[in-house]
Amino acid sequence: MFSEIQTFLESQLSSGNFSIATMFFLALGGLFAGLLPCVYPLYPITAGILKTRVSKHKWSHPLVYYFGLALMYAIFGLIAGVSGGVFNSFLRYPETQIILSLLLFVLGLSVAEFIYFPFFSGDVKNSVNVNYANTFFLGMGAGLLSSPCVGPVVVSILVQLITYQTEGFKILPILFTSFKMFLFGMGLGIPFLLIGVFGLALPKSGKWMKYVQWALAILIFYFSYTYLDKAFTLWGFGSELSAQVYFLWILALVSLFLLKQEGSPTEKMKQSLYQLVAISSLLLLFSLLTVSILKKGDGFSVTNQNITKQMLKEEHGNLVWYRNKADVFTLAKERNLPIFIDFYADWCTNCKEFQKITLSHQEWNQTFQKDVILWKVYDTDPIFDEFANHPNYPELKIGLPFFLILNANGDMLYKSNDYLDTKGMIETIRKLKK
Repeated sequence: MFSEIQTFLESQLSSGNFSIATMFFLALGGLFAGLLPCVYPLYPITAGILKTRVSKHKWSHPLVYYFGLALMYAIFGLIAGVSGGVFNSFLRYPETQIILSLLLFVLGLSVAEFIYFPFFSGDVKNSVNVNYANTFFLGMGAGLLSSPCVGPVVVSILVQLITYQTEGFKILPILFTSFKMFLFGMGLGIPFLLIGVFGLALPKSGKWMKYVQWALAILIFYFSYTYLDKAFTLWGFGSELSAQVYFLWILALVSLFLLKQEGSPTEKMKQSLYQLVAISSLLLLFSLLTVSILKKGDGFSVTNQNITKQMLKEEHGNLVWYRNKADVFTLAKERNLPIFIDFYADWCTNCKEFQKITLSHQEWNQTFQKDVILWKVYDTDPIFDEFANHPNYPELKIGLPFFLILNANGDMLYKSNDYLDTKGMIETIRKLKK
């Protein structure tokens, strides 16, 4: 049922027609995206920003914040149309994940009231801290922070923009589709608007509310860690190392904070953060220099890409995924079976979720065992760029997951970025088998 609803939404987004129904489904898709768990950390942040502004401006500041968030998605649409998806690829860099991790960590400290940002809460008597421009740009920031949670519905809009870009620069279609992104952003911003208007803010008084604020801060810290883990995975390190680094970072911050005897908690935390950033930067520089010297010294290190080239297949549970194009097409022709391609990346949460489902979903697992040749393509494989540059697969310029079903001759039978489309995938495979 969810898959059918999502397919209908995508058809509404990608069509050239526009109606009241299209506007409704765009906003509805945005509202659903706003309820994803990865958006949750932004809710207490929004409460902290708007909690003093609504006392004299119950509707105006939340509305300005809301339109700032929606406009950010319209800007995403314009950038995607002009750049052909380059901006969306930028969001996948490990350095980007590190920046998002640090930003969420600092915002978590703000929710726990260890760091004070005048432009977040401020005094309502101070017009500098609560002006509408400030609120508007903070809303745009919320739109930027929620962008990594972009789901298949948004991808379908951006694919349309990229298609226009590959066919030549056409300003009117890009503006039209960017307006669709704006409507999607308005739907996504509805929970944020409700938080501001209906008083879902975080009161300062009350001992019990301190525990609530700490719980929300811990939630934000957790999501901060997930971005750090993505960055370490992209660099080729395991989750154990990212967890250790994050734990040591917090331990060092707490130690520096407790060692300081003078100043308010906010000043002590600021000084501790400055010192920790300086220490971390020196350690990182030392580590990079050490690794560089070792690589030049013995030439022993082998990149992940070279290891990947040597692996012809890999097993996940009872499923065998082939890694070489020639092997895949040879087997497909010998057995007269279609080819299922899973474009995979270690930073892609839904890619990992799909891998789990292929083992836990009985019908899917049986189909994948007997009726198809499985091919896993990593985003670091050279063949990935060949697919990404093909005009039939603009989705790969936006993000993952992405799935293809080809016949033994390489003709496309199915494509989707919806990892839950069990019905569509299985029906395509079984039709070809018949």
